[in-house]
Amino acid sequence: MIFTDAESRFLTRQERGHLSTIGAAGWPQVKPLGFAYNAALETIDITGYAMASSAKYRNVQAVPRVAFVVDEVTEPTAQGAHFLEIRGIAETVTHVSTDPHLDPEIIRIRPLRVIAYNVGPDQPGLYARNVTDQTAGA
Repeated sequence: MIFTDAESRFLTRQERGHLSTIGAAGWPQVKPLGFAYNAALETIDITGYAMASSAKYRNVQAVPRVAFVVDEVTEPTAQGAHFLEIRGIAETVTHVSTDPHLDPEIIRIRPLRVIAYNVGPDQPGLYARNVTDQTAGA
């Protein structure tokens, strides 16, 4: 199991996140976007309009190392800040979409490292862990 129950619940209730990829010139690119937590595969699936022609899609094909952040603020204190950062390897895949406005091409992130802050009541504060043995560069 890659994600804890609290992390899975956190991912499921969020609609937006930020994907960081590495562009052709070597500079990071960060984009806000919609996503879905794929519980069956324990991956993050990123869909969108014209995905296959986007810079992020090309970036992932060239350099698959990515970071993905989901956050929320529930009160104006440190205890009200919550986030998950997922570092991993992304791949471009095609799947059948139920939304005709979204491309069948998606970016799928396979997590290697999870960094969390105040995500679950059992683990308040900051914690991090590797989720596989393939953490080179994550």
